Amino acid sequence: MSVRFAAPILSVLIAASAVGQEAPRENPYDVLGKMLRPFFSVFLIGGQDVNKAMVLEMKVAQVSGRLPKQFEGATLRAAVQFPDKVKLEAPVFGESFTVCRNGPEVWATPGQKVGFLLDQFKLKPQPTQKASTPLFLPFTAQQAVFLVALFTMENPNVAEMDELNGETCRILTARLMPELGKAAKAEDFKAVVWIAPGYVPRRVEISRNDFSAVIDVTALKFSPALPASEWNPPAGDADVFRTRSEYLEQLLYVVVNSLQAKPGDQPWLNEK
Repeated sequence: MSVRFAAPILSVLIAASAVGQEAPRENPYDVLGKMLRPFFSVFLIGGQDVNKAMVLEMKVAQVSGRLPKQFEGATLRAAVQFPDKVKLEAPVFGESFTVCRNGPEVWATPGQKVGFLLDQFKLKPQPTQKASTPLFLPFTAQQAVFLVALFTMENPNVAEMDELNGETCRILTARLMPELGKAAKAEDFKAVVWIAPGYVPRRVEISRNDFSAVIDVTALKFSPALPASEWNPPAGDADVFRTRSEYLEQLLYVVVNSLQAKPGDQPWLNEK
């Protein structure tokens, strides 16, 4: 599951928590817009919202197609804080790998094994330009206002509902607008999102002709800021890989594409 799919996935993994409400039944574009609202404050503009940080925990529940079966069951933790902090923890080689951007610097642990992965992947993203936001995204804060308009909803006039783990969820099924899908060579892209009361995402299903992935959101919390210790390597850990923020996407790519790999595996052989 390449980090290049980060933008559409992040777009559907954002919500504000609420208690005692019913699953949203209004226009699906309005529902998607309300999910995106806190996303803007954390990933793009900071803005007037008091919450400029978030912690997200998720589990890869199912994969198919060209995605390695070993991805299934992987649990990931992501922390983000506007304007320049990102952290991902993921299982690789039987232990937790961490990639973190703290301002202009990026560090990763365990350092030697991260360096090994970088050497083995023949294809990986080129360094990006310096980003004034936590992640380098292919759109501006001004353009993000129109993100909802980039999707077409299946059954837009029907509030499809179903139960998921004891909660009644609203289900949105979205595709890219035909013109955008054609331009991005992603006309087959489809996302199905399960939304619990309070516009809280519980499950995201991403599919194309050659792969599919089901991601369950197990925890999501927004806050004004996270502790400074979140963004530093563990005290006393000398095995730390260090580089510049332009290489963040490259590190995320090799770690995400190595989820739950065993020491003897060669995940880079799946590159296309």
